[in-house]
Amino acid sequence: MSIRSRAGTLNLRGSLRRLFSLTSSETSNTLVKSEPPPSPNNRILIVGLGNYPAPRSRHSVGQYLLRGIAERNSVEFSYKRSCKAHLASFQYNDAEVFLLKPKHFMNLNGKSVVKAASVLQISPTHVVLLHDELDLPLGKFKVKHGGSANGHNGVIDSQERMKYNDIKRLRIGIGRPDNKEDVMDYVLEDFTRNERNQLSAMKETMIDTVHQIIAVMLSPPGKTN
Repeated sequence: MSIRSRAGTLNLRGSLRRLFSLTSSETSNTLVKSEPPPSPNNRILIVGLGNYPAPRSRHSVGQYLLRGIAERNSVEFSYKRSCKAHLASFQYNDAEVFLLKPKHFMNLNGKSVVKAASVLQISPTHVVLLHDELDLPLGKFKVKHGGSANGHNGVIDSQERMKYNDIKRLRIGIGRPDNKEDVMDYVLEDFTRNERNQLSAMKETMIDTVHQIIAVMLSPPGKTN
């Protein structure tokens, strides 16, 4: 994993650990009353939410980042009919990390997420969603633990089907159109050339952040390095 600054890495891990240690009541109203049991093995599922008919659109930026993670770790996707999704995996220290690209419309992405988590025996606590965020400008991204889906249908569907509202997420900014009435067309359009360049410039930093999320999820409580 390419990390530009060890001090920056430790600071990021510490921030992520504090975020992920918050209880459900501190982050949101959960859809379940109790915490799901931990995964029976060191497995993590990273999901790139997207709209299958428009894989290069703003709405599918989560899958763009997922492809970058696959390239960084030299793995390729293969289609899994049982999950109706493309799946890849790689080893991260002693853990196995799975990358999932649902082959559904955005509002049905959760069908692939819950099926893959069941087949692979991965707890909702070990699932991370990568998705587009209208309320962040292009060039910005934020890690979020639970909380409101902010109207994002792919997140809502995943939360409802997994019966768990505290799924960890990386929100990738795509900005909003000038005319609020054009949101649907805007998210389904491809990025412009200038936007693709901006996205490419931040891709490696986002991949580094996802790797840090994985490290924090796997590390024992109280350990940040």
